[in-house]
Amino acid sequence: MGPIGMNGGIIKWLFIFLGVIPIGFAVPTAVFSGNTGIEGTTHSQAVRIQAFQRLAQLLDKKKKKSDDDLLSGEPAKDAGKSKKGAQKKDTVEGTAKTAHEALFAESRYPSASTCGSCHPKHYREWSVSQHSYSQLSPAYMAINNFLNAATSGSMGDFCFRCHSQVGANLGEPPSISNLKRHPTSREGITCVVCHRINLPYNKTSGRLALVEGDLLQPIYGPMGNKELSRVLKNPDKFRVVTDPNKPGRKIHKEVKLFPPISTPTFCGGCHDVTLFNGFRLEEAFSEYRTSPAAARGVTCQDCHMGKVQGIPSGYERGPAAVVGGVPTAPRKITNHFFAGPDYSAIHPGIFPHNIQAQQMATLEEWLQFDHKAGWGTDKFEDKVAENHKFPKRWESVDDRFDAREILNDQFKKLEWAREKRLEVYRNGYGMPKIETLQANTDGIRFRVKVVNKTDGHNTPTGFSGERLVWLRVTVTDRDGKVIFKSGHLDPNGDLQDAESAYVHNGELPLDSQLFNLQSKFVHVNVRGGERFAVIPIPYPVTSLPIVRPTIQSLILTGEPETERNHRNSIEALGHRWATYKIKGSTLTGKGPYKANIQLKAAPVPVNLIAAVQSVGFDYNLSARAIADAIVAGHEILYEKNITFKIK
Repeated sequence: MGPIGMNGGIIKWLFIFLGVIPIGFAVPTAVFSGNTGIEGTTHSQAVRIQAFQRLAQLLDKKKKKSDDDLLSGEPAKDAGKSKKGAQKKDTVEGTAKTAHEALFAESRYPSASTCGSCHPKHYREWSVSQHSYSQLSPAYMAINNFLNAATSGSMGDFCFRCHSQVGANLGEPPSISNLKRHPTSREGITCVVCHRINLPYNKTSGRLALVEGDLLQPIYGPMGNKELSRVLKNPDKFRVVTDPNKPGRKIHKEVKLFPPISTPTFCGGCHDVTLFNGFRLEEAFSEYRTSPAAARGVTCQDCHMGKVQGIPSGYERGPAAVVGGVPTAPRKITNHFFAGPDYSAIHPGIFPHNIQAQQMATLEEWLQFDHKAGWGTDKFEDKVAENHKFPKRWESVDDRFDAREILNDQFKKLEWAREKRLEVYRNGYGMPKIETLQANTDGIRFRVKVVNKTDGHNTPTGFSGERLVWLRVTVTDRDGKVIFKSGHLDPNGDLQDAESAYVHNGELPLDSQLFNLQSKFVHVNVRGGERFAVIPIPYPVTSLPIVRPTIQSLILTGEPETERNHRNSIEALGHRWATYKIKGSTLTGKGPYKANIQLKAAPVPVNLIAAVQSVGFDYNLSARAIADAIVAGHEILYEKNITFKIK
């Protein structure tokens, strides 16, 4: 297409986009789909984002194709002349070999898979971490796309640049599927995101420039070049080379000393998130700066990269690398897992990151592998009919067995990650005391103490507007009949608070005694009042809503004019009491009555998934599937029982 045709196409889609904008925001409408759907809303954003994506595609065609944009590009003009049986590279039938070659053909941003060959311990920890899941998350992708649609694209790469630094530095559109991204881009917070930074950026909400270069170029770390220099001086022992023209195992030629990487300020580059209108979305680093831990000189790394997740526990010692089977000299080594509340909702062939999985099949092919049906297990394969139709990639029973072997290792890593997630939760929260205040014929009153055990920041912290930590209380009489409950879920998987579709619809009562440490987003109404919101976007007063940069220094002080985060978290070493009251008229006799009390946690509420479902989810996942995965991962941090004897 020539310049005129291209510009005409852009103008055409721009007018289509502008034609959508005056529709504005539709009034949310509850949608119930029996057992398969969750509460949803009807918006024009879905149409709007399609226009944005098409416009981005048209604009992107004008750019010169990068040598490193390994997974994109149109087929050559004579592609259709290939021999019968040839397969296109960008289809599901494309061989895993093609994707694997692309993965390792880096020249600007090396993949973690490359680094993992010499750093297996670090790679394995990172591969199942929240950092490595940050870009792959379908929930994040939908939130990012929804926010851009709802703000006419003016959010830009605000979310994307923290979740995929490589993608942002490559100039990838934030909205495209992970199936179409550069392999290193979809690794999220990958090795080069920390070890190819050479400047102290401080609180920049993820606006970081990475140092480009292939594997041979220098990296940046806390120890400097001493050990690498020793390795390079012993080529016969380690069999490494730094010359691209020489045969042998390639290695970076220098480790440049970069002290900021060991400081909390380095973490603050992404873990204080302030929008350019002053809205403070996340404040983990700011909370730390004023904490007792900071005053004592304890760093983020001391709690989150040590032997035990969530407390200062010292560091392991051992080789930082194993080069050609030969370990380097023992030294302090840090844990690269960074336990937190999030967990995977996607196919285990895609996450955790796995070099063998990448070599065996493309992402699209892994999505076709039905591990839940038992493919690759003796139980399934012994009984499957001979005429059973499998996808082309998985027609071979040997391949299915090999894939299952890979997935078994994936499940072990996911379970290890769950245990570490519980570890950091239990080091951050406590439920040390339950007190009976009243137990007679007039009713029962009791209270539960929930504490923040850490002195480093609030709990929950970070994305606290969506982090759930709540008490689930069930009181039964002597016959086991439930006479009181709080903190239970509705059929969608939501707590019965003001955001529950079932509460809105009058099918379930509001849980008036709910104890939940989730903070709330608050935005300004047109006439000045405030209201809680699942998504922190004010209702627009124009047909072209945009995020307007402030004319004051609010990005530094964090004083938003249109929305804010109403924090409900517990301060460092603080506590909250949850008090429960049961009326005498509810009691069924003399008792005794028993209360089961659980402190539970979840990364996000299901209503967030419902709120953004209009833009769809990556990997062709449904809102219901993601919601089910979230609910399945709810954790019980503590559980206690108490008996009330009525006097």
